Amino acid sequence: MSLPGNDRFPMTGPDFLIGRETLDKMHEAAVTMIERTGISIEHVGVREAIAGRTGFTLADGRVRIARARVEAYVAEMREQAGAGEASAGDAKRIAQAAPIRDPERPLTLGVDTRASYIVNRDGKTLRPMTRRDVVDSAKLVTMLGDRGVHGSTTGLPMDVPQALIPLEQFMISAEYSRGGGETNDVTDIPTSEAIREMNRVYGRGFGRSVWTPSPMILGGGELDILWHFRDSVESVFVGSMPIMGVTGPCDPIGVFTLGVAECLGGAVILKELLPKAWVMIGPHPEPADMASGVMVFGTPEWEILDLMHRDVHGYYGFRWDGKMIHTTAAVPGPQAAADHAGSMMLGVSYGYTSFSPGGMLALDEVYSPAQLVIDADILAHTGRILRGAWSGEGLELAGLPALVDEAVKDGEAFAAHETTVANMRIQYHAPKVLKRRNRVQWEAAGRPDEVATAQAEADRLIKSFDYVPPAAILRELRAIYERAKARMG
Repeated sequence: MSLPGNDRFPMTGPDFLIGRETLDKMHEAAVTMIERTGISIEHVGVREAIAGRTGFTLADGRVRIARARVEAYVAEMREQAGAGEASAGDAKRIAQAAPIRDPERPLTLGVDTRASYIVNRDGKTLRPMTRRDVVDSAKLVTMLGDRGVHGSTTGLPMDVPQALIPLEQFMISAEYSRGGGETNDVTDIPTSEAIREMNRVYGRGFGRSVWTPSPMILGGGELDILWHFRDSVESVFVGSMPIMGVTGPCDPIGVFTLGVAECLGGAVILKELLPKAWVMIGPHPEPADMASGVMVFGTPEWEILDLMHRDVHGYYGFRWDGKMIHTTAAVPGPQAAADHAGSMMLGVSYGYTSFSPGGMLALDEVYSPAQLVIDADILAHTGRILRGAWSGEGLELAGLPALVDEAVKDGEAFAAHETTVANMRIQYHAPKVLKRRNRVQWEAAGRPDEVATAQAEADRLIKSFDYVPPAAILRELRAIYERAKARMG
């Protein structure tokens, strides 16, 4: 849609949190850690396979990697990301000199598949998610598509046999989500085999993620799965989540640098062993409550770390437009609303255009249909601010003095003016749930509760669900599911 008017003043952005000089120093420190300390490899097969390779020195279970191997991987990563065969400075310039955002391009809100609890209709109590809940969540996500929401399901069906939970989740999303089947709950080789076969029905490649333990370790169950399928894996995501002040340094730049070192070290090792795979890094440090050591979200230090992703990833040559909106709040309320709204507004001011996970509380343990509807309203609110200010139809500045003079002489209120009728639906944001009422209007409306109103809107949308999945794909997926169920159930 092209908006009328001859002047546009949107939030153009983006801003940056970390300067180029600091990014250079972070990279230098990370490479030095990989050279000096090295990566501890817990998987025997991986450790034996990398031993003796050029540029990799194995001693006492740790692999120290030559600087040249790390820099070669970084150059290749930038090339694959579209930055070209550029120097570090050129790659930073390409990544950070992002074009002014199109204010007409809508913001998006993704969902997460990991919740195991749901908020009851009272908005205050929790219970484990059932298969019915997961189906309804997929329906709601689908019906909120025109409000910028995308994804599949928001949780796991906890009332089915444990071995079948990821397969059930995949099948539910295949039947009720426009994006097709999805699950992130793949923690063993048999499940991975079945999900790989299901993804092939959609023509998807086979990829795996490996989250490395801190500090400076390559290991865990995900590495076991990756190594089992090493001959067929097409892409690998190497992530790292050091906890600031717990498993990593107690400052944002230091802990992020550790995360970069862990990811780069693991990625260089895996790229050497899986040369045909596309290997990407994803450092993702988190803060903690220092009294308990538990991760916390929605706090100022969490926001700082999360905002840093765009700059750090940009340094290595690729755009990172997705910002998290996590909260530690377990139910909808002031904390969840403040955390989610604050994250979206901060994100959009720093150039982010995609947010997630909508409707998710207590990090990613709890799903709330009401919160998802509220988050869609917050997204629209944020998007309207992003679009900024412009001269409306019939209100261009050159003609404005004459228009005002005429209105004053005629004693005409602008509430009834033809330009107000023409512009009000474009200039004013109309929320679906978070209505703006003064005290008198709120009393007259029966003192409505926003969470209850949002839950009612979620119920309405679920009842109006009308998506029909491709029958041929669903038949093929069901056949795969039944075979896997017979093996695993």
